Amino acid sequence: MRITKDAIERRNEILDTAEKLFSTIGYEETTVNDILDTIHIAKGTFYYHFKSKAEVLDGIIKRRGDQNMEAAKAIAGSDLPAPQKLLAIMFSQKPKDAAQQELIVAIEAAENSRLFVKSLTDILTRLAPLVGDVISQGVKEGVFDTPYPYESAELLLAAVHALFDNPDFHLSKAQTRQKAIAFLYAAEKICGGQPGIFQALASLF
Repeated sequence: MRITKDAIERRNEILDTAEKLFSTIGYEETTVNDILDTIHIAKGTFYYHFKSKAEVLDGIIKRRGDQNMEAAKAIAGSDLPAPQKLLAIMFSQKPKDAAQQELIVAIEAAENSRLFVKSLTDILTRLAPLVGDVISQGVKEGVFDTPYPYESAELLLAAVHALFDNPDFHLSKAQTRQKAIAFLYAAEKICGGQPGIFQALASLF
């Protein structure tokens, strides 16, 4: 008996399968046939949903970005002061489960440079404007002082993505903590924040 699935379910099945393959054997090494063979679908079914492997990659990055944006928008729309919002959004971008962690590791791997570039571009394109609004809020509240709120957002997000999601650093817990302290110090300078404001709030998260 032939099993049929609705379009959304089938599309997500392709994305789930491709994400797993990209994470385990690499984006460049994975072929469309690998995806087809894993979920036992015809080539026509694949091309009904996606034009190419590159479009599947775009779909994976967008889906992950959608999840992160949903969390970030909820925080940005809250009544929290700007410094707490900013840190909360940063912490909300951490992987939610093992699958997301595997994807991040794959994104950061040297052989998956295309994944990294697309992921970073998605973050800077969609999330940076939201974070920039939060920094602008802080300027209005008098807790931040920078003429470049949106550029500051891009710098902070790029640093988080490059430094804390990079498995090639092989950081110990102590090294990670030290880097986090340094990041908070730099964030205060970038945003023109009151000295120690992020350090004092970090324990809340």
